[in-house]
Amino acid sequence: MRILLLIVFLSSYFFSPFLLLSQNREQAKVELLKERLKSATDDTNKVSLLYSISFEYKTIDPELGIKYGYESLELAKKLNWQEGIAKSYNSIGSNLYSIGELGDALGYFEKSLELNKQKKDKKEISKNLSNIGSIYYNLSNYSEALKYYQKALRISIEIGEKEGEADNNGNIGNIYSDLTNYNSALKYYNKALKLYEKTDNRRGIATILGNIGTAYMDSGQYDKALKKFEKALKLWELFGNKFGVAINLGNIANTYNYLLDYKLAMTYYEKALDINQEIGNKFGSAAIMGNLGGLYYHLTQDTTIRRLKESNSNVQLDKSYNLEKSIYFSEKAIEIASEIGSKDMLREFYGYLEKAYALKKNFKKAYIYQRKWIELRDSIFSIQKTKEIAKLEAVKQSQINEKEIKLRDLELIRKSNEQYVLILGFGGGAIMLLLVFFERRKSEKLLLNILPAKIAKRLKKNEKRIADRFENTAIIFLDIVGFTSYSKDTDPVKVVAVLNEIFTRFDSLTKEYGLEKIKTIGDCYMAAAGLPEPHPHPILSTAEFALKAQKLMQDYTTSDGYKLHFRIGIDAGPVVAGVIGERKFSYDLWGDAVNTASRMESTGIANEIQVTENFAKSLSEHSIICIERGEIEVKGKGVIKTYLLKDNQNQNR
Repeated sequence: MRILLLIVFLSSYFFSPFLLLSQNREQAKVELLKERLKSATDDTNKVSLLYSISFEYKTIDPELGIKYGYESLELAKKLNWQEGIAKSYNSIGSNLYSIGELGDALGYFEKSLELNKQKKDKKEISKNLSNIGSIYYNLSNYSEALKYYQKALRISIEIGEKEGEADNNGNIGNIYSDLTNYNSALKYYNKALKLYEKTDNRRGIATILGNIGTAYMDSGQYDKALKKFEKALKLWELFGNKFGVAINLGNIANTYNYLLDYKLAMTYYEKALDINQEIGNKFGSAAIMGNLGGLYYHLTQDTTIRRLKESNSNVQLDKSYNLEKSIYFSEKAIEIASEIGSKDMLREFYGYLEKAYALKKNFKKAYIYQRKWIELRDSIFSIQKTKEIAKLEAVKQSQINEKEIKLRDLELIRKSNEQYVLILGFGGGAIMLLLVFFERRKSEKLLLNILPAKIAKRLKKNEKRIADRFENTAIIFLDIVGFTSYSKDTDPVKVVAVLNEIFTRFDSLTKEYGLEKIKTIGDCYMAAAGLPEPHPHPILSTAEFALKAQKLMQDYTTSDGYKLHFRIGIDAGPVVAGVIGERKFSYDLWGDAVNTASRMESTGIANEIQVTENFAKSLSEHSIICIERGEIEVKGKGVIKTYLLKDNQNQNR
């Protein structure tokens, strides 16, 4: 994973329904409202002052904002003023949202929505729906977020409320951006931009320019991204909004990092860091420090140093200096990320420190951070799975899932073909039957590229839920060591080409040895033997597959001269296999053997095949040699004995 993705978390703040105002202006407005509050009596006017103060505090001091919100709510209930109760609920929810208490915030937004529905206040209903959508967006429940944003958008258009229409177009754009559908994201962002320009909402313009820049950056259009970020930066500087300034400085740094202009990237990161620290933005500070830690680590790599020397770069190229800088910033980032509880950032930063300490030859600390990284990876695995399913569901609802479209097309082709056969009769039947045959062959091939043949057949028979237990299976993970470093400094097209070449080789081997390819996870390839069809020798075949893959890739060098190494992990045992969701999204495996095989890979040694004791014993009657590696600690297993797989030709190495 590229470290710079972290900065996207910052840009995603841009388009909540709570658009940022200048801190100075907000503070001045709060002071004016509080002055009026001093002479207010216990009437609806005082309620209005209290919930207005509460709402303004959401980006200044949310805890204080909650306090004023409760005061407003208490008085509104005492006066039985429904409008005041609804707006108090909304202001409390807004402040809870600001401090990340999303579950509680959702409850208050829903209460406000219920009251506004009773009053049939469409403008407030639209705001509530948008706020609820933002809760689901931050929970990565994209299907629900999209549903609420679209409802809010329809109401805004119906009542002619241009600000709400712009906000919700931007919010929908955010969902598409997260789903990496950048064309659709830009379509909605540009709609929002035009609406903000019509209403002369400069802060809205600044916000949406930043989001457009992020979409361009993530889709590799760096020159366009820089232009948008620089325009947004000038506007935020004009408003005196330091939060917006910091985000755009970070995104500009991000873009220069992608362009491999490390000197400019450092300059902008440091400016962003200074402002984030000044305004107390811990999330932003952690992200920027982590990005600096990763940047300095890349400056310790020989390929990076060689390229920068050839280009006469004025970046500091002292490896020891950059290594210490990488460790310093990564440790600072971890300190803050731990404080705010960001597991995603922690996992990324642990990875930096593991590599940095290994390069420093402090293997004890490298091992400590490797273990931390593995533990966090495992702990958030199910969360990521949930997010992936939610993303796919959102894609399905918005009809942008290409696989879904392909599967629907296959069904339409099948039905259409059947109709053609019935209608044509004997006259042109022979020709049409031939066409049908070839169409069906093409459809079958497309379907088999998505799912295993046996599973595809069951789905075609309308079997709704597919979940099977297999007692005798072997699971293998093959990971490319150091691929992140390679991809950081390599053209994305070339990176994909390298992965495609490697994984295509593995695909051929799965056919040769009778394994089933399950999926690829980044630069990791997962396969299994013994499912969905039984295999006479799953353990032996998987071992032979691993040894052949090892031999095939032992001297693998990319076209630009970068030598890649591979780490392989295997275990055997019972698993459950099935199709995720109701719409045939993917075929996956679950079970202790799956987790253990993954950990055999992650704790393994480059260019070696690490297997469990159980797997090694199962090979005792075959010519494959298993050399005891020793005992290692594995999460959920404790200390276990592992083995390295060798064939007869390699046993004396």
